[in-house]
Amino acid sequence: MARPVTLLGCFAHPDDETWSMGGSLALLVPKGVHGAVWTATRGQAGEIADGSGATRESLAEVREGEELAAMAMLGVTDVEFGDFVDGRVGDADPAALVAAVRRALERVRPDVVVTMEPGGVTSHPDHMAVSTAVRVAFAAYARASREREPRLYYWGVSVSQLARLRELAAEQGAEIPGEDEPFGPRGTPDEHFTCWVDTSPVAEQVWQTLEEHRTQAGDPSRALLRHGNRWREVFATTALVRVHPPPRPSDPPEASLVDAFTLGA
Repeated sequence: MARPVTLLGCFAHPDDETWSMGGSLALLVPKGVHGAVWTATRGQAGEIADGSGATRESLAEVREGEELAAMAMLGVTDVEFGDFVDGRVGDADPAALVAAVRRALERVRPDVVVTMEPGGVTSHPDHMAVSTAVRVAFAAYARASREREPRLYYWGVSVSQLARLRELAAEQGAEIPGEDEPFGPRGTPDEHFTCWVDTSPVAEQVWQTLEEHRTQAGDPSRALLRHGNRWREVFATTALVRVHPPPRPSDPPEASLVDAFTLGA
């Protein structure tokens, strides 16, 4: 029997994968795609929301549990945590980070790999370090003979999506940090995206998955989504850029991360 098409997300923190590819996992896992996640840290430097029951000392353990519960909601049980420290991934030995990602790739043997775009969406050093490491590790992984040619995608926020998020924030008297501010989100030009996934049918599932990360419930972005159920609009579309193999100018936009594969083949 042929090995199922396998999708691996590689990110820095618990919940990064929900924001970036939760919709794709929700759509594809029920169709037989094997979903897997590698997270560099356990999120020990994250926020601690009131009522979450976590302390600074227990946060890593609590967030690991949140991640496992969230992924279980998407049918993903293949979840691996790296031993890197939240907030310090950018200072880690780059070779060690690449080696850790490479081990995850060889263990999971993914057909499709997703990580954040090189700027980390919010210029977070952890995000950027993991993105770079994934790109380097994937290049070595893709050179070996594989059953299927593996594909690498970057997740990002389009300029039009970011503009809309700023509008939504302004409507409720909130403000999203500017691009020149710490952790201010940066949009990727819409025309750079090669894959636009309609995730509206699973938007509520993605939102409920994100809400499993209870320690992060006080994040202003979560409040923005919660107000007026704006998560419905935000999680209606996922935009990605295919890095490998590079698309040809004549290629039509993809509508799924697995457009190149026949599910179950």
